[in-house]
Amino acid sequence: MKAEKIPQSKIRIETARLIGAPLGDADSAALRELHSEPRVAATLAADRQPITESATREMIARSIEHWQKFGFGLFSFHVRATGAFAGYSGIKHTMVEGADLVELAYAVPSTLWRSGYASEMSRAAVRFVFERQAIQELVAFTLTNNLASRRVLEACGFNYQRDIRHASLPHLLYRLTRSSRAG
Repeated sequence: MKAEKIPQSKIRIETARLIGAPLGDADSAALRELHSEPRVAATLAADRQPITESATREMIARSIEHWQKFGFGLFSFHVRATGAFAGYSGIKHTMVEGADLVELAYAVPSTLWRSGYASEMSRAAVRFVFERQAIQELVAFTLTNNLASRRVLEACGFNYQRDIRHASLPHLLYRLTRSSRAG
């Protein structure tokens, strides 16, 4: 299967409740607000502190570059009914224990925790990359105490592999292969 190169401006994924487009500069304010939330930062940042404005800008720049280089990346999702920012999810390259792997990443505002949006957007991102790329395997990791994130990964079909250290913290590594993916 050959990687499909579609202009970023033409890429869009939809779920029953959400609409996603490649994360970009237009998402700066919403992403900045998300990264400023102490409860969210505690699940994303190694120091568990709100993510700085410069780090948010760097994430957006890396996301745009990733889309240009690989034809996939992070999506910004909005609620279909209201247009409100619902978070982000997508697939990107990452380093885990010195290996370049392809990772599912996601985050939603704490006000939307338990809404099912993280699972919904993540399933859509996984489907997008497996349908359009020759990727055979995805990984994801979460802090050991983040039960909600573990539920999201399991809802997306990921299976626990082992404990790892990532960003100097204990994490759980999950894996999903194209052949084991249901649906």
